[in-house]
Order: sequence, then C-alpha cells, then structure tokens
Amino acid sequence: MTRAARIVFALLVVATLGAFVVTQKLKSGPPVIVRPEVSVVFSPVSREKPRARRARISFWLPKADDVQVSIVDRDGRIVATVADGVHVPKKVRKTWFWNGRTKDGGRAPDGYYRVRVALLGQGRNADLPDIRIGLDTKPPKPRVTSIRPEESAGPAFLPQRDLHAVTVNVRGTEGRRAELQLWRTDVTPARIVGRIPIEARSASVEWDGTIDGRPAPAGTYLMGIEVADRAGNVGTFPAVQPPRSGAVKGRAGVTVRYLAAAPPLAPVQAGRVTTVRVDARGRRYTWALRRLGEPRVLARGRGDDSRLRLRAPRGQAGLHVLTIATRDHRTQVPLVVSAPVDRRVLVVLPALTWEGLNPVDDDGDGMPNLLDGAGRDSSVRLGRPLAQGMPASVATQEGALLRFLDADLLRYDLTTDAALAAGVGPSLDGYRAAILAGDSRWITPQLRRQLRARVEQGGRIWSLGTDALRRTVRLDDGLLSHAGGPLPTDALGARPQQPLVTAEPGETFSLTAFQPGPVLAETDGYFSGYDAYESLASIVPEAQYTDQAGPDADTTVIAAWRLGDGFAVHTGLPQLARLAADGDGSSTQLVRSIWSALAR
Repeated sequence: MTRAARIVFALLVVATLGAFVVTQKLKSGPPVIVRPEVSVVFSPVSREKPRARRARISFWLPKADDVQVSIVDRDGRIVATVADGVHVPKKVRKTWFWNGRTKDGGRAPDGYYRVRVALLGQGRNADLPDIRIGLDTKPPKPRVTSIRPEESAGPAFLPQRDLHAVTVNVRGTEGRRAELQLWRTDVTPARIVGRIPIEARSASVEWDGTIDGRPAPAGTYLMGIEVADRAGNVGTFPAVQPPRSGAVKGRAGVTVRYLAAAPPLAPVQAGRVTTVRVDARGRRYTWALRRLGEPRVLARGRGDDSRLRLRAPRGQAGLHVLTIATRDHRTQVPLVVSAPVDRRVLVVLPALTWEGLNPVDDDGDGMPNLLDGAGRDSSVRLGRPLAQGMPASVATQEGALLRFLDADLLRYDLTTDAALAAGVGPSLDGYRAAILAGDSRWITPQLRRQLRARVEQGGRIWSLGTDALRRTVRLDDGLLSHAGGPLPTDALGARPQQPLVTAEPGETFSLTAFQPGPVLAETDGYFSGYDAYESLASIVPEAQYTDQAGPDADTTVIAAWRLGDGFAVHTGLPQLARLAADGDGSSTQLVRSIWSALAR
C-alpha cells in the first residue's frame, strides 16, 4: 500500500468513527425534534377530501432554532423545500404543508417520502424517524361483477315473485368508503336517483327496487359505484360519468318493469287472430281494444298469460289501441290492422323508428339499446316490449294523420316499414301511392332502394316526416344493427336541411306557394300557423319540381317533384298532421289536396 493510500484509508476510518460517535450521541441525547406529526397519505387531486390535498407536517423543538424543512425521496434526494430559514421558537408547535410539487413546480411521482429537518443554528440534520408521507393520486377501480339472480341474457328484473331484492356483487371497495349509485339511464341526461352505502369489507349490496322507500319508477337502471380511498381519490364504476352508451363493461343493469306489452310490428289482417306478448310480472290483467280516436270498445277480456291472443277487428284498416291494466299499472300499445280489400293508398307507420327509440336494455349493461347508441348498445331486437307504451309520435304525427283520414272518410290500407323491410304484409307495388306517416328516422338499405324504385316506376310517395329517410340500418333475423349516420340525400332524392327552423316564442310561420302545381292545385296557396319547418336545399339532378311553397321564393318547404314516371312529396312541417286533425283550415286544405294528387 502506498503512503497516499494509507492516508486515505486512515481518513475514512476517522470519519466512520466520528459518524458513529455522533450517532450514538444523537441516540442517547435528548430529542432534537419533539412529537412530529405528518399526513400518512394524501392526494393533490383529491375530490373527496379537499383539505387532504396537502400533506401536513408538524412538530416543536426543545430549543429555539432556524430550520429548513425538506421532502426527500427514497434515495435521500431533496424533492421539495417547504420551509427555509424559518425561526421556530422553543416549545411552540409549528405546521407546514407540502402540495405534492417538486422544486421546479412539477408534480412529484406517487410514492413514499420522508421529512428532513435541518437545524441551522446547531448545524445538524434529522429525518423524522419512522414517519413517511404517502403521495397517492391513483383512484380506486371499483367494478360491478354480477347481479343475482342472473338472467340467461339481458338485465336483472324487479319486481319478481318470491324475490325481495337483487344482489349486486362488487369488487374494489374493500376497506373503503363506498356506495352503490342507482343511475336512471332511460332518461336524458342519465342521472343518479338513489344511493346505498356499501358496508366495509363487503363484496355485495342489495337493492329492493325502491327509492326513498317508494317503488322505483319503471325504467332502465345501471348499478354504479363510487368509492374513496384513504388519500381521498375517488373511483367510480363506470369510470366515465354520466355513463355513456357502449362504454359500460359487464352486466350491471336492472330493469324495473311492472307492466309492458310487445305487439306485432307487422300488420294483422282484419278479422285474424294475433298474439301480443304481455309482461305483467305474473299478475292478472284486463285488456280492451279500441280504434284510435274512438271511445267505443271493440273487444275486451281478462288474462294472466304472457301470450294474449285476440282477434283483430273486422272492417276497415286502421291503427288500434290496446289498453292493458293491472290493479296498479296501465299501458297502451298500437295494433296495426290491414284490410284485405283494394285500396289506392298505403299508409306506412315508422315501426323501425319506434323500436330504434324504445329504451330497453337488451344485453344487461344497464344502458338502453337504441339505434343512436354506441357499440353493442346501437343494435336492437325487433319485437321488444314497448317500455314507454304507445310511441310518443303517434299522438302528434302518425295517429293524427290517421284520425284526419278516418274523419274525412279517406280510405287506405295500413302497414309498417318493419313489415315492408321483412317482406310481409302489403307491398308498395300493390298501391298507387304510399304515405310515410311519421319520422322514418331509420330504414333498411333494401327499403331505401324500394322507395326510390317505386317512384321511378310510376308510384307516388308522400313523406310527412322531418330528418327522415336518410339513415340506414341492417335487419338480419329480427336484429337491427349497423345504424349509419345521415346521408345528404333521402330515399326520395331530396336534400333536407337540418336542424329545423323554429319561430320565436309566440310567433308562427306562413308559407306561400310560389310554384303551384298539381299537388297544391286544390289549395289557395297560403299556409299559416306553423312554428317550425324543414326546408330542402335541393333535389337530385334527375328530378324536376312541380310544386313549391315556402316562407319566401328562395326557401322550399312544401315541395313535389317528378322522378322517373312518378312523383314524391315533402311537406317538412312537423305540426301538419296534428293541425289537420284539429281542424285547422289551411292544414286540412293542404292534406286534402295532396291526398287527391296521390289517389287520382
């Protein structure tokens, strides 16, 4: 060993012995930091505990001194300094806070940190013994794993005979403050309607189908979770809230249903027997059948079977209302009746749209399956119970038109677009004209082609709907799927403009025929009293306008155009059918004139 090496070795020995001696003195001497207290864990992003967004550091000194308080990582490196040269009087507790930021202002990574106190007057450092601060910004990830009793497919149901509650099995809530969130998802926007605490260390919680002690309204519910960890980080299931269609994994749905019915979506021939599926939760029910808009009961009965067999009324085609009632609940559904006699005009009801907007949870994820949903929630099965009874559009659109035609003794046959798409019941080729009575928001590609071909081959088609005939959806084995977005041109060759133009409150629009033709021939050319309209940007180049009306000569709302050997009509007025049924003069005049052009 060289002389230099011996000198270095000697210095190391001396330093080691010196450190040992100092350490022994610190251990045996009085404490330099008394009663330190620090936050065990904190989260700068905590939503649950805003006061816990900073770590609290507190102690007092037996001897006054100037201090520097630093946060050090596991390797002993200083991450942040929360006090520098601060005077601490003797036996006075002082408190500092660390916000989780580093010296350069960035956020420190999650992990454990120690507190180092430098006593500047004494020239010594001390790490707070056996105390660490946990920085934790990761939220828990709770999950609903299942709901029992499980159905073979779809959601759990309440109420059920001999079952007082469903059991929601959960994961990721152990030892934490957690609650079950009852999301109502068949309303817009989805909202929390109830909360149930989840006991600590429990892997399940029950829901008896009540909210605030009362039976929950019929509807689609998602069993959500909210849980907070020690740092105040909040985790939810589903992770995105409010829940979005297609974003919920697993089966966390409960459907509350007291009474619902699924009528056939194809027309029933007058006088024939048909079957309506009824879900009355095993209770007895009564039923009555009336023609839409008429008070007289055509048939009635009682039952407790899930399959209600009844005979369609004889006589004219029409839309009938089937009313089903239990002791506590009541629902109404449409029954479409076709007449096997020669008619010139076929009225088509938008059953595909009825089902596309029918908020039923098919797959049990707690979200309604709708055609404007996302992922698996954008497919729906035909023939589902109508969760909200009679489709809302019947009263103001389809049903209103039929009431007007019935009152005016204008005879027609009746079908649905679902039946046309499936190739059952009356077909377009058997009639001179067809009326698409409502907002046919979705149609199949095959039906889109049929409508266009029927006009080009000499047919006459009137579309009363707005934002209609522009979206396609596949129909395979009773399943509607692959719903597309709106195409620029509808099935009849028009380019409608969306959104609707709406009048100011208390005001209405008046339309004038600036190119009257055969469709508007029986009107005075003036139409008033409408608070919204859909205009046309144009029609396809191969078509030619025969009639046009609008608020001005540059805006076309009511239009007819020739396409091949036939013609199509667009009215673009959502209120037209209702106003006509209510006896409004210009509306009845317009509907009668269009009918004459179609049926002649």
